[in-house]
Amino acid sequence: MKLLEEMSWPEIEAGQSQTRTVIMPVGATEEHGPHLPTITDTIQAMQVARAAAQRRDVFLAPPLHYGVCRSTRRFPGTITVGHDALRAYARDLLISFHESGFEKVMILTGHAGGQHMAALEEACQMAVEEHDFRVSLVSLFDLIDSKDVETPGDGHAGEIETSLMMVIRGDLVKGRPAKHFPVRPKFLIQRDVRHLMGNGIMGNPEPASPEKGALFFEMAVSGVIRALEELEGIS
Repeated sequence: MKLLEEMSWPEIEAGQSQTRTVIMPVGATEEHGPHLPTITDTIQAMQVARAAAQRRDVFLAPPLHYGVCRSTRRFPGTITVGHDALRAYARDLLISFHESGFEKVMILTGHAGGQHMAALEEACQMAVEEHDFRVSLVSLFDLIDSKDVETPGDGHAGEIETSLMMVIRGDLVKGRPAKHFPVRPKFLIQRDVRHLMGNGIMGNPEPASPEKGALFFEMAVSGVIRALEELEGIS
């Protein structure tokens, strides 16, 4: 496996004779209820990307640990950046990958908030308009088949994420709290929604299990492989 952070530049250059594709995991440092760690989004993206890189000859870049976290702001442990900051940073990173000899770059994000995804999508669009290379943007949760999720509308720190973390870092999972779906205004724009968020869960951790986590993990890895085939022009 080609771990970019552990390779010297001559090793990277030699590896680029075999592949010029790299995956950059993106996550967030964000509260995930009373039972999951703040690194949840990042570590999920990292481990899925690592598993995909073990099956396919691609480079794996160090992760980006911070993202746009709107709903969970003001929780202890949520460290967020703004939309414009993430867009500019991601765009710069993509261009730098290109300048460093990579022709195909996948951003795999484990955090899927609306503003976060919009910033990454705009960054990708800006990069490909400025330079001639291929870029993919993949959200981890778009790869999980909803028919295998017991909880309708499951979301943040719920069945999917708790199950995945049981498999990835079970030592960091502190139980399975009751479901919680915060009620928020449909149209009203608010400065801060912390008072509406309760314990920070937006889903149902109760039906989570290691067995489901293994299933969801394999779905995600297989989805990344398919996305790599598209990125590399194989499908």
